Formats: sequence, C-alpha cells, structure tokens
Amino acid sequence: MATAAESLRSFDTVPRERPRLVRLARLARQHPTGVFGLVVIAGFVVLGIFGPAIAPYDPRELRTGGVLEGPSRAHPFGTNALGQDVLSRVIAGARISLIISFSAVFIGGSIGSFLGIVSGYYGRWVDYLIQRSGEAWAAFPSIVFYFMLITAFGQGVKTIIIAIAIGALFGGSRVLRGATMVEARSTYVEAARALGASEARIFFRHVLPNVLPLTVVLMSTSLGGAILAESALAFLGIGVEPGTPSWGIDMSGENLTVARLGYWHVVVFPGLAISLVVLGANLLGDALRDIWDPRLRR
Repeated sequence: MATAAESLRSFDTVPRERPRLVRLARLARQHPTGVFGLVVIAGFVVLGIFGPAIAPYDPRELRTGGVLEGPSRAHPFGTNALGQDVLSRVIAGARISLIISFSAVFIGGSIGSFLGIVSGYYGRWVDYLIQRSGEAWAAFPSIVFYFMLITAFGQGVKTIIIAIAIGALFGGSRVLRGATMVEARSTYVEAARALGASEARIFFRHVLPNVLPLTVVLMSTSLGGAILAESALAFLGIGVEPGTPSWGIDMSGENLTVARLGYWHVVVFPGLAISLVVLGANLLGDALRDIWDPRLRR
C-alpha cells in the first residue's frame, strides 16, 4: 500500500496545464502560414487606423506637376495621372476596404450563421423555409442585385456594406446547418434531454458554444471574398464615391488606360495590396479551421 509521502510524490508528477503563452507558441510553430496571415491582416488594420498619420502625402491632393512619375525615393510607388502619390492612396485605401469588408462580413456572417444554426437545430418547416430561401438567393446573380441596390440608394460606404452583407448572407449557413445537426443529435444532448433540460438551455448551453468557433472560421475565410467584392464594385464604377481612396478605384478607369501605356505602377501596387490581404485572410481562416475543427481539413 502506498504511503502518504508516495501519494504526494505521485501527485507532483501529474503534468500541469501548459501556460497560455507556451500553447500559443506551439500553435504558431504548427501553423506558420496562419501566423503570416494574422500578421498581414494586423498590418493592414494598423494602416487603416493610422493611415492619415503614416501616409507621406495627402491621398486626395491633385498636382499639376509630377504626373505619372515612376517609383522613386520621393514617391516609392510613383504617382498617378492626377499627380497623386500611389503609396499614400494604397495606405488610405486600406481603411475603406477594411471598414467595408469587416463590417459586411460581420453583419452578413452573423445573420447567416444564426439562420444556419436555427435551421440545423429545429429542422422541419424552419429548415425547409431557410434552405429554400438560400437556394433561391443563390440562383439570383449577385452583381445584378448590387446594381439594383446601389442604383436605388446611391453610392456610399453604408450602401456597399449592406449590399455585400446581403450577398454573403447564406454563404456559410449550410456548413453551420450541418455542424448544428451533428451536435443536436450527439449523445450529450440526448443525455441533457433525458435529465429534463429545456430546449432553450440545450441550445444556448451545449449546442451554440460548440458551433460558434466554426462561425469565426467562416467569417475569416469570407473576408477575402468581401474585399474582392468591394474592389470589383469600385472597378465597375458602382463602389464608393469617385475620388475616395480605394484599391478598386485605383485599378479602374483612367488608371487602366495609362497602365496600358506603360505606367504599370499605377495599378500594380493597389493590386498587390488586394492580393496580399486576401491571401492573409485565407491563410488565417485555414489555420483557424485546422485548430478549432480538424475534421474540416482538406
């Protein structure tokens, strides 16, 4: 029979929970691409917040001299056809693009996630109504809806946010519906019902906390699509107001014309900014998916 001292020694050998920083460091080593994506997104968020203080020039300033200058020490990204500093416009454009994309993803993702979770948990006519509505919406061309909404309410940041949010409403609802159906039919939920727990308690105490991480993953992976949608609308001339620093605007109109004449820097640097932030959002979303739900790995 073990003595009290031996019991205490065996208790001391039980591994303690690793500190949070150690666990975060291990996750960072396991998912380096996710860390890269997080750094990219965080960097552009900093640009969006402190852009006016960081930008070397006023992004709206028009100059008669120094038009279409190539990259130089004074203008690292060159100037456009209006004499505006391209670097300053890329920095200022981060604010507009991130405000629109983050807001649209949060609004559309929250509502869409709620619909998917409710559809998967309650099923029956609720599931049928939500899923048929999603299928009908998916059959309607998004660009036509964008044109209709912006024509009716005018160009502006709020209108673009609402348009992209509605367009992404049912994007992840089917994924959350499936995950919720699995949780609702799990053993611990059946045990909670057998013990007399109410449906509201089961939903909010057991099912919802287990599917919420998937909601964050879906939102992060949708961020890149929202940025591309905002840029595409600006490219088509139905985005934010003309003159507003925007990556999509800087890749459209007369900038495309002068780029074909050899002034590549006018559109290449805004395009690289879009590509980099979309890549960062996708890498971050993939890493979060692997961490929170390894079953979703490709």
